[in-house]
Amino acid sequence: MSDGGCTDPDGNLGVFSLNVTSSEASAGDKTSLQPDVSTRHDQQHNKKASVVDYDDEDEQLNSELQLIFDQNALVGRQSSWSYEKVAVLLIAWDRSCDDLMTDEEAIQSFLPSIASAYQTLQGDDLARVFRETYHYKVQNVRLKATGVPIPQVQVNKSIADFVHEEDGPSTLLVVYYAGHGTPGQRQGNLELTGKRSPTIDAPATVVWNYAEASLRQTLADIFEIFDCCYAGDLGRGSRGGVFGTRSFEYLGATSSGATTKAPGPGSFSSALIWALGVLAKESGGFTTNTLANKIREAPNFPKTQVPILTERNDLSSLQRIVIHPLPDGNEASTAAPAEDQDMTSQQPWGFLDLKISLEQCPGTHEIGKFGKDIAIMMQSTELKVRRVKWGGLYPTGGLHSPMLDNRFDVDENVWVKNPATNVFTWIMCVVEKRYDDKKPGWEYKLKDSDKELYKQGAWVSEKELDEA
Repeated sequence: MSDGGCTDPDGNLGVFSLNVTSSEASAGDKTSLQPDVSTRHDQQHNKKASVVDYDDEDEQLNSELQLIFDQNALVGRQSSWSYEKVAVLLIAWDRSCDDLMTDEEAIQSFLPSIASAYQTLQGDDLARVFRETYHYKVQNVRLKATGVPIPQVQVNKSIADFVHEEDGPSTLLVVYYAGHGTPGQRQGNLELTGKRSPTIDAPATVVWNYAEASLRQTLADIFEIFDCCYAGDLGRGSRGGVFGTRSFEYLGATSSGATTKAPGPGSFSSALIWALGVLAKESGGFTTNTLANKIREAPNFPKTQVPILTERNDLSSLQRIVIHPLPDGNEASTAAPAEDQDMTSQQPWGFLDLKISLEQCPGTHEIGKFGKDIAIMMQSTELKVRRVKWGGLYPTGGLHSPMLDNRFDVDENVWVKNPATNVFTWIMCVVEKRYDDKKPGWEYKLKDSDKELYKQGAWVSEKELDEA
């Protein structure tokens, strides 16, 4: 892209956010902060996922400038790599209960050649791409439909063990699943099965929303990749009011309510393998936005199929996950110096969020220089800064502005609080929504089961509503 500015069409100012990680509290400050784990999720219902529009110009700009900033805003001995360690967990069903034979695609070589970029991988499978091209640590899990423990317990334990072994700061955990998927009994739930039609000999399913609980309690960033039908139906907890201090993203083979191809040249996994091979050559890595777009360019991938990219954190992050190969066979080069090991292995004391108002959209040169200036400033300040993370760039009033993220949509059912008892008592349907800049906050008009407007059509504050 050029260094020229791309201004908000309404002429409004833009907003640039930074997240500063502090190593320890100031002298005499006894305040204790909790680690960034989303305990709110246990108190909230799942709802429709927060979909990332990776084709959107603002989103692509945010993603591109994040890479430039990250390469320049290096504090102290912080590595230019986004992650010092990446571990991958590949989940599929055992052959005894897998009528798709997804293990052939996830583990074995099955594609001789679909493009020149893929030929460089010599037909390797997804596991080999991660292990040999990206130098990630890879584990495989095969779920059995019968016997003890049941599949739900198998996958729960596998994920918990994976987190226990691999979690840490400056770490990315990737979880990949290939198999059947069906909408769950609750909105936002996704159920995984080995066979399209479960039978007596293979009756069990896995509710992924239950299985991923351990992934919500990590220091590491999380990237889930699912190749299954109805992948876009997976929901998440409600979004918080500020961006989170870690990233938790989900890339699914399909949009909500859609199916995907079985293993073969036109499958999502084949396109993923191809895209990872092409993008491995990118200097400085690439974001999940870029990966999603590249998958759609893969040979034989259906042009009508649209993979979905969503945020699964309760506290959303406008910082996109950056994927990059690690140095080949030299783990020591990616680790922190010995004298810094104690610091980097501990949770930070806390975070300082900054928002910078901009008069025009910055370009790559401005962001690169700004990153270097920030790094110099952070090293000269008395604050004990561990690292600086990109918080997001978005035009005021734009699609990605956190202030414009509504919890409810038109035609969605919600619980309504009874003013007399202060208890959520009634279920009503949203008929209209608006954002009130003065309060600020979202407001809604509702109708009851008799299709009568609630409070004669008065606007109801979002805090008086909850997910149904």
